[in-house]
Amino acid sequence: MFSEQIDQSILKEIYDKAISVSDFGKVATYIPELSLMSPNLFSLSCVIAGSGEIIQTGDADTYFTMQSISKILSLSYAIEKFGMDKVFKSVDMEPTADSFNSLMRLEMASPIPANPFMNAGAIVICSILQKELGRESFNEITNFCELFTGTKPKLNQKVFNSEMSTADRNKSLAYFLNSTPGLLMDSVENSLDLYIKLCSLECTTLDLAKIADVLSCGGKSSFTGKYPLSFETVKTIMGIMITCGLYNGSGECAVRVGIPAKSGVSGGILAVAPGKMGIGVFSPPLDSKGNSLAGLYALEMLSDKLNLRGVKILD
Repeated sequence: MFSEQIDQSILKEIYDKAISVSDFGKVATYIPELSLMSPNLFSLSCVIAGSGEIIQTGDADTYFTMQSISKILSLSYAIEKFGMDKVFKSVDMEPTADSFNSLMRLEMASPIPANPFMNAGAIVICSILQKELGRESFNEITNFCELFTGTKPKLNQKVFNSEMSTADRNKSLAYFLNSTPGLLMDSVENSLDLYIKLCSLECTTLDLAKIADVLSCGGKSSFTGKYPLSFETVKTIMGIMITCGLYNGSGECAVRVGIPAKSGVSGGILAVAPGKMGIGVFSPPLDSKGNSLAGLYALEMLSDKLNLRGVKILD
């Protein structure tokens, strides 16, 4: 059984090696509140698919904000409630070499965002949620998250205020999107407010691993036995994760790690080993593309040690 291949000693070995890599990264400073996080934090949590067994190492009790990992929740909810056609009418599902907050492609190629994990794409998704749910949009998404993790996530008000006060690039994206009639379904202000609130949701690496567990199990939670997601939604989310989940670092992640993953600039990464386990890792220092250096290194080690990509050499 797969659960017999992983134990605390493997995670401890990964911790010991991965933590040193963080020295080569930089904690995000463009959101002032994120710059206050210790660069020495590291945690890794795994949830074994089916059994729900939990294996963790490092600072597993540390809370941080989801940032762009929350885009999995908003996209999943939108697909489940309003359907693929409605969601992907206003946002594409293609990878891009642009940075996560790029404005260039919208102006040079198409006003429709390349994918829902780019900031522009996520803002469009939030505008759909705002139009359909109004004032209940934030509460609906946090209730939805509880189906995955068992607890309703809290808003980190300090991070939210910090992001709102420095959101010039995201405001620019939103106003540019709004210049194309019918692309934003609600006002710039309402769409941005929801987007930044979701980015400011608090979580632990275990929370991320529990969300990943649902994806790993085809939509079923190993903890509750319930199905927060349909299999069709899981297929869509996993496909976009493998091609777009780490922005313009997605190709590197696909080669090095080989499983779907989604990162956030607070230093978190959610990763899915289909049918095997859900993974959450956290380390604040980032590489030049906004992905956790130690987190990516830890996932690469875990994937290699457990052959998470499932490649076999035939005799």
